[in-house]
Amino acid sequence: MSLIKFFQAIDNSLIGKIIDKKLKIVEHTDPDRIYIENIRSFYNIPFKAAQFFCEMAVKENYFKKKIGVRCPQCDKLLLTVDHHSEIPSVIKCDNCELLEEEVFEFDFKAEYTDVFYQLNQE
Repeated sequence: MSLIKFFQAIDNSLIGKIIDKKLKIVEHTDPDRIYIENIRSFYNIPFKAAQFFCEMAVKENYFKKKIGVRCPQCDKLLLTVDHHSEIPSVIKCDNCELLEEEVFEFDFKAEYTDVFYQLNQE
């Protein structure tokens, strides 16, 4: 069996499909917005384990932990901060304002946040 046929056999097998799936996950992952779900699905592990790995990557200085604040109306990412203390008590959505929504300013609530990680490139 030639080397090319060997690699084609691997590509056509379950192993090739798994590798393709993992490559697609990596291709579609923004290094500035790595979500726990990205890690969970790449390694096929439970959410809590993926969360633990992300937190360990922060401690080891591979990742930076970020908090994104989303508009409760249109779901647009409005603000990215390092700590909850940096989030203003009132958040304004320029998108909702441009769309002339009646309400475009919101009192901040914790459910408007998403935790994600950035690849530390320092």
